[in-house]
Amino acid sequence: MVKSLYTGVSGLKTHQQRMDVIGNNIANVNTVGYKTDVVTFADVYYQTKRSPSAATSTLGGVNPRQVGYGVKVNSVTANMTQSGFTFSDKTTDLAIDGEGFFQVMDGTGNIRYTRAGDFYIDDNGYLLNADGYHVLGITGATDGVQAGSEIIRIVVPDTNANVSSATKMVNGVNVTISVTAPSDYTDMSVSFQESEFPYATYANNILTVYFNPNKQYSSQEDFQNAVNAALQAGGINLPDDVEMEFEFEEIPNDPEAKAASNVVSDGFDFTTSQAYADFRRVVTNDTTGTTEYQYAKFAASNKEFTGNITLTGTGAAGAATEATYDGTNWTITIGEDATMTDINKAISTAVDKYNADNPNTPAEEISCTAWKPGKNLGEFMGEVTGAKAFKGASIAKPANGGFDLKVVQPGEFANAYRINFAYSSTMGTTKAVWDENTLTITVSDTSTIAEVNAAIVEAARGNEYKLLHFDNIEGLEYGDGYLSYEETYETDPKPTTSQYVTANPKTDDDNWNSGLRKEFFGGNPSVAPKDGEDSFFTQVAKKLSTFALEDGRTGSEQPLKSVTDLTIQNDGTIIGYHAVHGYMVFGRIDIALFDNPNGLAKVGGTNFAETVASGAPRLTVPGQDGAGVVLNGTLEMSNVDLADEFTNMITTQRGYQANSRVVTVSDTMLEELLNLKR
Repeated sequence: MVKSLYTGVSGLKTHQQRMDVIGNNIANVNTVGYKTDVVTFADVYYQTKRSPSAATSTLGGVNPRQVGYGVKVNSVTANMTQSGFTFSDKTTDLAIDGEGFFQVMDGTGNIRYTRAGDFYIDDNGYLLNADGYHVLGITGATDGVQAGSEIIRIVVPDTNANVSSATKMVNGVNVTISVTAPSDYTDMSVSFQESEFPYATYANNILTVYFNPNKQYSSQEDFQNAVNAALQAGGINLPDDVEMEFEFEEIPNDPEAKAASNVVSDGFDFTTSQAYADFRRVVTNDTTGTTEYQYAKFAASNKEFTGNITLTGTGAAGAATEATYDGTNWTITIGEDATMTDINKAISTAVDKYNADNPNTPAEEISCTAWKPGKNLGEFMGEVTGAKAFKGASIAKPANGGFDLKVVQPGEFANAYRINFAYSSTMGTTKAVWDENTLTITVSDTSTIAEVNAAIVEAARGNEYKLLHFDNIEGLEYGDGYLSYEETYETDPKPTTSQYVTANPKTDDDNWNSGLRKEFFGGNPSVAPKDGEDSFFTQVAKKLSTFALEDGRTGSEQPLKSVTDLTIQNDGTIIGYHAVHGYMVFGRIDIALFDNPNGLAKVGGTNFAETVASGAPRLTVPGQDGAGVVLNGTLEMSNVDLADEFTNMITTQRGYQANSRVVTVSDTMLEELLNLKR
């Protein structure tokens, strides 16, 4: 009788315990990451009233007869099934989609496991849960690092001191512009503009450098100095008193500029239509420096004329001008007052006489094309007596004639030059005139290469870009000489120097007489230098544009607040952006797996502890080896099912009520037993 009383009491106790579990489940219906506990009962023990026996030949077998003595709680097991998710805007709210647990460490160093991912980052960069436990995994770089149980701390490295700089590909090489010292204020835009004179402006972190990119820079130092001169001219002091530096990668072996030049060997060939002969006398007064030219010029109608022309003077006042022709050579006797008309009339008379005497072989006609004896006819004629004007075959321009042109200043200006030539019939005229990039050179019958180069120097007026130099012009000699053979003497006591030049002798074909010069240079030939090349540094200078200098900074400790765009990826990797370091990996949250997660022990705070039943954890990277992935901005809800809990609560209540009736009935029966004594 008493035993049934205790059996009822055991039923009351177990159902009370189940009610405790149900109450706890319902209380945690909104607890993040909470796992529902499920209670199961088991009977306790039995008293055997009769043991079982086997069958005999006369009787059948007998079953055992047992009386039970109550109930006990068999198990209280957490339901580890995954629940639904709730979403938030908080980056450090995490949930595991799949198997596994987050690792957290309490203040005494014990590692706990949880599905609740409501984490936060403190001022020191530690990733913590709501109880201040450290979240575990890997700190720092994670590539190739196995899963672990380190305390995760987000650490931003100190910024190293660095100068602001920018690198661009210019003309096939990397050009780097930087400042000379670290600074937080030198991230700027540097723009280059063409200007004849150096200057610079600076405002609102925009530096504009005005310089001459057409100058031929021969070294990196030259280029550096040009830009520094612009900064100095503009009175620019850059922030923190830094200076600008330039670095050129892969400088070619020959960075120097090449001068433009031109050797004309064709395109100027010509043959004269006539043969020419010059007689010339130059008188220079040593005291006044004045120069007087006296000359006689003749032309043969046949350019193949091979004879000689000889001029003589009569030596008598009032003598007539006469000419004779022997079928090959001409001899002309000049009267004291002869004019060009008189000379040509005498030649004409000689032609008529010769043709009358030799009707089958007409004369080789000549004519006087210029005559300027001045007041010194006697002296002029006396000195040229017997002189040969020209002798030989054709006096055409040589087949390979032309001229060489070389430019002193290399680069773009040389390539842009245009050289024009002109002819002046006034002896002694040699001049050069610039019109922008076109040079016009005028020569006369007496011009030499030395005189041409001197005229160019005078026309350049100190502009180095216009200093041309001629090594040769076909038909013009170097030095002070004239067209051909010359003789110098001094007439005492007159302070004069006289030069007598014969006409073009056959032995001096490179010297052109007046007819050749007039025919060639009078045609205004022109040429442009070519093959000039800028220096390597000048080519870079011409293509410089805008450089955006960046990353300038002084070294300093960087706080966590300097990190932006912090996020946690599906594999648990923690990344963020820093203005100096760029995108960085700060660590990784690793997952713990258990062979028997139901063997974990609850220790409060939605945390579980490892037990011998659960086995040791297997650490893995989220998303690998069967582990779930980490969801960012998400929390796992409680998996409590209120419908189940309310149903269980009803059955528990009825079970408790029924067991209480067992106690009541047992008590009534005992009372009846006691009443038998009366």
